[in-house]
Amino acid sequence: MALQVTQEAIGAFVDERRDDLIGLACDLVAARTPNPPGDVTKAAAIVVDRLHALGIEKVEIPAANALRPNVVARVPGRGGGPTLLLNGHLDTKDPGPAADWDTSPWEPSIANGMLVGVGSADMKGAIAAMVYAGLAVAEAGARGTLVLAFTADEESGGPYGPGWLADQGLLEADACVIGEPSGIRRDWEAIRLVSRGAAIFTIRVRGTQMHSSLSDQFASVNASVEMARLMVRMAAAGNRFLTYEPHQLVERGPTVNIGLTAAAGVGYGILAGHAEFVSEVRTLPGMTAAGVEEDLRRLLAKLVSEQLSLEAELELEFWAPATEISSDHPIVRALRFAAENVLERPVPLGGFPGGTDAPHFDRAGIPTVPSFGPGLLTVAHRPNEAISVESVVEAAKIYALAACRYLDA
Repeated sequence: MALQVTQEAIGAFVDERRDDLIGLACDLVAARTPNPPGDVTKAAAIVVDRLHALGIEKVEIPAANALRPNVVARVPGRGGGPTLLLNGHLDTKDPGPAADWDTSPWEPSIANGMLVGVGSADMKGAIAAMVYAGLAVAEAGARGTLVLAFTADEESGGPYGPGWLADQGLLEADACVIGEPSGIRRDWEAIRLVSRGAAIFTIRVRGTQMHSSLSDQFASVNASVEMARLMVRMAAAGNRFLTYEPHQLVERGPTVNIGLTAAAGVGYGILAGHAEFVSEVRTLPGMTAAGVEEDLRRLLAKLVSEQLSLEAELELEFWAPATEISSDHPIVRALRFAAENVLERPVPLGGFPGGTDAPHFDRAGIPTVPSFGPGLLTVAHRPNEAISVESVVEAAKIYALAACRYLDA
């Protein structure tokens, strides 16, 4: 008998499988997938085995790199409905020094209702929830087709994940939901319709490489010192030098981070003749690579003209555009309905502060919600990453109810 598509029926269905759902999340956390090196084979195998065990047999493992496979599962519908894609990435950041963690980052533990371990919030809890949401949709027998795409490489830009899948024409859907953690101060803070883009750039500073003992006798420029002065002045400029249209879902505008990495000099006894630092701009919809680069070069030229001993050049190293989905899109309406029913409160709309894989899906012509998932972005990429166990269970219910509503529309 098909599962009845009501909040109560789906809730009961997920609750009956709560232990298995959380067990899958724990297994995924224990599967080490730091990027670099980006090996997600163990996590992919865990997902494939669980999908097959749950009776979801249409599973493919497309890969351009043997260590970075993608898992794509299909839950066929009765016919005549749209196709919805649920996406999560299998890789994580490196957890950093184990000494900074209260427990081993690779040994998932549950305490005070929280699942602790690297990738728990970003975003293996969401992947586990999507697997069980897929089972619920299969049992419900929706009209449309649900696709579960668990991909590699999000933490390094997606070249072997959705970027490659898009290039190969392997991504087809009418809408997509990415389960990135959508909370900042509390779980389920907003349905994030905007994914900010990223412009990553390097500024190289030239100085005078010479014997450092002679720097007080001959005209010289210490590239390290000039770089430091320039970094401080660029940081003080904030985002005021950028050209952009304000966006109501991203009230703070673009974010500029100066000096994410820095390097200079050769070593002891040598005045630094070269220094460089990497920085970023988190962009809004409508901003372009050419526009951001022009703004950066204009600012650099101004600062160089005021800092006469400075010689510097800029190179834009990486660009990913911002994306946005309409608040009127049917998948957004379905998510709002499901979230309000499961959480018993309305969930507002918002923008995601970081970047996601949404540009790859957008490039494939798939309108994408870049972030609606359990967990807090504020705990990602830091020691003692954790996620509320209850939020993982809520995620499975929300995804299942939203998918059924969308696929039967």
